Amino acid sequence: MPKTKKQAAPAPLFGSPTFVATFVDGEVTRMTVFGTPDDVDLERAKRLARYAYESRTKKTPPAFLKAHFEQAGVVFRAYSAVELEDEQEDPEAPQ
Repeated sequence: MPKTKKQAAPAPLFGSPTFVATFVDGEVTRMTVFGTPDDVDLERAKRLARYAYESRTKKTPPAFLKAHFEQAGVVFRAYSAVELEDEQEDPEAPQ
């Protein structure tokens, strides 16, 4: 009898994390961002998500509703809308 070869299970993906961003209008973007689960660049991820939104919709991106980083289907860091707000500088007081 001929021997049958067992196929090895595919190796899980251990590449860079994926940033999944949900905007207030319901649009969702998924961007792979270079880094590791211990060292993610949130500002770069937000910037890339906005570029993806703008490229897809041809509109200025609204505020984030929520977002998270995941790797191999496992969420390892999540953010709320408050955590995703960009710091706004106070307008200068009139002199």
